[in-house]
Amino acid sequence: MDRRGFLKNAARVSILTGLGIMTGALLFRDKEKESCDYDFVCGNCKKLKSCKLQEAEKYKELNKAK
Repeated sequence: MDRRGFLKNAARVSILTGLGIMTGALLFRDKEKESCDYDFVCGNCKKLKSCKLQEAEKYKELNKAK
């Protein structure tokens, strides 16, 4: 194997390793963590009834009397 072939193979292995790591990170990330899509505008949110975020709980508690 010459120098050019070695560099090509090293680049391919590096790229495939990076793709594998990124794929694994996306597949095995913590999906249980809930996040807000609307930047905490709870009054207009369609997911408010099922939302478990602390800000939504506070909003529901404050607006329960209304």
